[in-house]
Amino acid sequence: MFIGHSSGSSALLARQAAHPVLRAVVRERTLDRDQNLIEQGEAPQVAHILLSGFTCRYRTLLNGRRQITAILVPGDMCDLEAVLRGWADSGIKALTRCVFGEIPLEQLADPLRQEPDLARALLHQLLHHKAIDSERLLSLGQRSALQHLAHLFCELQERLETVGVAEEDGYKLPLTQSEIAELTGMTTIHVNRTLQALRGQNLIRWQKGRLSILDRPALERLAEFDPAYLRHL
Repeated sequence: MFIGHSSGSSALLARQAAHPVLRAVVRERTLDRDQNLIEQGEAPQVAHILLSGFTCRYRTLLNGRRQITAILVPGDMCDLEAVLRGWADSGIKALTRCVFGEIPLEQLADPLRQEPDLARALLHQLLHHKAIDSERLLSLGQRSALQHLAHLFCELQERLETVGVAEEDGYKLPLTQSEIAELTGMTTIHVNRTLQALRGQNLIRWQKGRLSILDRPALERLAEFDPAYLRHL
């Protein structure tokens, strides 16, 4: 993963030399909450790396029902698969105010023209997202609601720590219970009850957009959380 950015050009410029993907960024773009970065089915005109904020990938059915398929955090490439494919099978929406780095398509779309360091970084991104998607599928199929939310909170702690935007005992989580429900496949009522159960076991506290992990070892035991899938490269 990449080093996270708080916001703005100064943070970006300070780190451009450190990573091949950041070196490819030519400008920044800011979106407010609920704005779409790309629509489902759209052909991307530029590639994006998330520099600050939270965004998500989502799929929408013809009847308008939406499923969030991934949460993206700073350092994540947002639309790499869409760039390689030529069209987006998922929409990408800002869940908070977000800053993105824009990368010209010609730098990424042709693997044969990429510098080796950049090619390795993009492959890392693809494998990283595949590992997260596989773990999410396991949660949907086999983990209880309590384990599912516990695992999600542990995963976000690990991912956000890696990019320097989490503290040891928690992180900002400015999402709604409805958005958590869309990601986990639960109803909003089920999410609320499960959160109450986690609070009742003194494992978490979620107030004013911050998730506090009160007993990290216990939460990880409940979730059977093994961060190896996030550290495979």
